[in-house]
Amino acid sequence: MKQGHEAIRLRRIYAMLTRKLLLLETILENSAAVIYAKGKDGRYTYINREWEVVCDMRREQVLGKTDFDLFPTAIAEQFRSNDLAVMAAGKMIEYEERVGTPWGEQLFLSKKVPLISPNGEVEGLCGISTNITDQREAELALKDTIIKLERERENKLLNMQAITAAIAHEVRQPLAALVTNANAALRFLGKVPADHDEVRAALNRMISEGHRTSDVFDSIRALFRKTDQGRQSIDLNEIVLGVLQSLREELKNRGIETHPELMSDLPHIIGHKTQLREVIFNLIDNALDAMKSTTNLNRVLRVKTALHGSDAIVVTVEDNGSGLDPKQLESIFDAFVTTKADGIGLGLAICRMIVENHGGQLSASSDGKSGAMFQCILPVKSLWKGTP
Repeated sequence: MKQGHEAIRLRRIYAMLTRKLLLLETILENSAAVIYAKGKDGRYTYINREWEVVCDMRREQVLGKTDFDLFPTAIAEQFRSNDLAVMAAGKMIEYEERVGTPWGEQLFLSKKVPLISPNGEVEGLCGISTNITDQREAELALKDTIIKLERERENKLLNMQAITAAIAHEVRQPLAALVTNANAALRFLGKVPADHDEVRAALNRMISEGHRTSDVFDSIRALFRKTDQGRQSIDLNEIVLGVLQSLREELKNRGIETHPELMSDLPHIIGHKTQLREVIFNLIDNALDAMKSTTNLNRVLRVKTALHGSDAIVVTVEDNGSGLDPKQLESIFDAFVTTKADGIGLGLAICRMIVENHGGQLSASSDGKSGAMFQCILPVKSLWKGTP
């Protein structure tokens, strides 16, 4: 009787174990993950169906073989190194492993755990590997997108700063001229008798500089907007003389001799008058600054206009200051590069932008000792490109 009950109990246990084994086998075989087991010597003792699909090998080709029998050496060494580390550590370790598949090399996240016998010895390992190729590519794409967005944001902030600095830089010049002429007017009023003609001339220059301040805002707005408004026939000689006139008091106060050499009957060009005036003003203003440290009593500013070939005009601004480092002659036109202690490095960058938008070229030359020369070459024909 007892034997009969024991047999029934054993059959039930066997049936239960069979059901559990079937359930486990069903789960393993239909898992979307690659599942495998290896002995201590690295030979495969089990692989599931997904392993066969991913590695494009049938089970009978794999069982009893090592990774070195099945994969290229580099991949096999990767697997074996990780397997040995897991068995040595006696605990689960995660690795990212690359595997060659029928659809190309794929990245897998492998969780490997040692198989330990009842007496505590490591007999091998079991691994579950999940394809994370798409996930990693998505992560990298997201990271790249974030970097691009941050760069775009920084560029927008930089552009805003550049525009703000450009406005401040350009407006400072007519405002300085206003102050200079106002001081001159006060000085002439203080004479006995007051020199009303000079006062009137200074006040007229102040009115002119006031209008110029408004023109500067229009020029900056046109420079940073896509518009071709403001084109007109321009006499570069007139611009040069107008700039020298607006700086007359400053030139006098600094003891600078001016030698304009302007070609008569100079052809007109087509362009934006206010922008080109800012170019000439910047070049001359930079020349004045360059001669601040000149100990030579003869501080000389030379401004020339002439034909450049048969289809262009060249405006040359030359000083006898301390000169520019020949190695910096090209970089001085880059934004935020300056040779001035209090400069912001936008004047020459904007000047080159304006000149190039007019189809011309702006360059500098210097031996680093005896002054610098800037040349602005502008085409006579209507090659003006408008604004960027």
